[in-house]
Amino acid sequence: MVRVTIKGGVWRNTEDEILKAAVMKYGKNQWSRIASLLHRKSSKQCKARWFEWLDPSIKKTEWSRDEDEKLLHMAKLMPTQWRTIAPIVQRTAAQCLERYEYLLDQAQRRREGLDETVDDPRALRPGEIDPNPENKPARPDPIDMDEDELEMLSEARARLANTQGKKAKRKAREKQLEEARRLASLQKRRELRAAGIEVRRYFNRKRGVDYNAEIPFAKLPAIGFYDTANEIFDADKIDFKRLHVDNRNLAAKEENEKSERKKDNNKLKRKKEDDLPAVIMNENRLEPIKKRSKLVLPAPQISDMELEQVVKLGQATEIAKQQVSENGTIATETLLGDYNLTPDLNRIRTPQLPVMQDSVLNQAHNLNILSTVQTPLLGGSNTPLMDVSNEKSRSAAGLIMATPNTLFNTPFRTPTNASGDGLTPSVRGPSTDINPGSVSVRDQLSINTDEMLFDDQLKQREVKQQLRHNLSRLPRPKNDYEIVVPDSIDQTNDEDRMDTNNTQDEDQADIDQRKLDAKRRKQQEHFKRQTQVVQRNLPRPNDINLTILRPANAEGPMTDLQKAEELIKQEMLVLLHYDALNNSQTTSISNRNKDFSVYLDTHPYEEFTDEDLASARALLESEMNVVKKTMGHGDLNLDVYSKVWDECYSQVLFLPSKNRFTRANAASKKDRIESAEQKLELNRNLMALEAKRAAKLEKKLKTLLGGYQVSD
Repeated sequence: MVRVTIKGGVWRNTEDEILKAAVMKYGKNQWSRIASLLHRKSSKQCKARWFEWLDPSIKKTEWSRDEDEKLLHMAKLMPTQWRTIAPIVQRTAAQCLERYEYLLDQAQRRREGLDETVDDPRALRPGEIDPNPENKPARPDPIDMDEDELEMLSEARARLANTQGKKAKRKAREKQLEEARRLASLQKRRELRAAGIEVRRYFNRKRGVDYNAEIPFAKLPAIGFYDTANEIFDADKIDFKRLHVDNRNLAAKEENEKSERKKDNNKLKRKKEDDLPAVIMNENRLEPIKKRSKLVLPAPQISDMELEQVVKLGQATEIAKQQVSENGTIATETLLGDYNLTPDLNRIRTPQLPVMQDSVLNQAHNLNILSTVQTPLLGGSNTPLMDVSNEKSRSAAGLIMATPNTLFNTPFRTPTNASGDGLTPSVRGPSTDINPGSVSVRDQLSINTDEMLFDDQLKQREVKQQLRHNLSRLPRPKNDYEIVVPDSIDQTNDEDRMDTNNTQDEDQADIDQRKLDAKRRKQQEHFKRQTQVVQRNLPRPNDINLTILRPANAEGPMTDLQKAEELIKQEMLVLLHYDALNNSQTTSISNRNKDFSVYLDTHPYEEFTDEDLASARALLESEMNVVKKTMGHGDLNLDVYSKVWDECYSQVLFLPSKNRFTRANAASKKDRIESAEQKLELNRNLMALEAKRAAKLEKKLKTLLGGYQVSD
């Protein structure tokens, strides 16, 4: 009896690990190849296991209250569309469905007053098979695995460890054999040449066809009765009259037919796509849903700045009215217009067509009737349509619907009557296109003067016309050239000599470059004469300590060594003040610069020549060599230097309150505590910074390896 194998069932840790390794090698598109490594799972089950449980991007933490609220809200908007809801909630579809059912069960139990700790009715009972094992945790492997499982594990290990295929291995082996063959032949020729036998090398012809040198599979024509070597064949002079009509341009005809056929297919496809809504509408027998057109309004003639001017004018009028009302002068109140409400609003509205002449609505009504009413060809009567015959006549009349500009009409026009004689005279002549709102509504006393009637546009136009008129009066340019031929050769030589003298003038760019090079060279020389602290950009103290010098009232004479130390200290203070004044740091203050200049006035900075500096360096080197030789000091390595530096650093303390270093043995207990607190604070800040960096690295590592870590 044939044994039937049913694929599926609970996933185990070994199968999960094989699936992870196979996905890392083959990717997420070759599920049949991945399933061949797992004898008890199909390709669909492997794909479902990866996308529902093993994918590192799957969120497996507990559901929060916000996620539950979002899930319930989305389930209410899109019921049963779990694959659409899953990316919004950032969970899988199975997780969303399971959580939604759990929340419904909890709500039903709470409504019925049942205990929430009762077992879930959807939980599997003993002996039942899980219908969806792909989204459940894997079971541990048994200690004694079956032979089939061991064989599957060894086969998967061997296939996953094989990074190269059969073809790649064969190519590598052939390459190694060819290299060994070449080295053996080379060694043989060397031995024969050393024995005095010269071997001539024969280069074998490579297999293949050189398409640049010969014609592949060339077939020579048969020899006829006549010699055709001297004949010249011109393909363009073929006599098509001797050919049949069907043989002319056969290839071009086929290409044209193919291109036309392709165009027809594209046209049919586009037509189907365009008519798809119509087909659906006919099948459902519903009215067409017309897309609302965009609202097209006439362009406003009043800008925002002009509206602001109107508002300001109204505010100024209100203030003046209040002042006039307080004084009680009626004559002055008559001169002020009322800007609160524009009178006669009907005269400044945009003109519109009569209701009976709205051709757009008539045409839309006709189209709606034609698309919805049954055709009269089936035996019915014709449906009456609206008359739109006068549409062209109205469009030819040139009806202009523009919003009147009350800002321009009000201050720049005087009241007019029906005859039109009261218009203010214009430079352009009488106007023909006057809106109904052109009558002044606020200038009740007609006190506008002639200077106020010209707007800015008219003034600009007059200025442009005047400029064109002045430019047209300028004389036309003339292209008259005169060629002067020299009378003698001497004059020509003199002119050539003058030209060569003129060409010897140096270019301004070369002059600027030379000046720039000289400036850079000067800056480099000045930088070389600076102190080593400035040249190497070493740290410098913010405050210069002047107490290092020996006090003037000190008792006892000084020895020669003490005198030398005092001179070195004085020179060091002078260098510090000079560097702080001329090469100030970013933290320097102008008041300190004054102190530095005062100190340098009493202790001037002395500049030395290059010879003096070279001799000083030579003396220092000789003295250092003598000290090294007498004291037995050699070249210090890094460990010895670090040890000496730590010892020296342990003998000083930094005082934050005084912002300077001091000797450890001369510091008080308070200063030591303050210095220790400063060091502790620095160490804490450093530890916090390192902890922050370590947390970022752990987060990146967790994101990278999430889902691949095996729990114990």
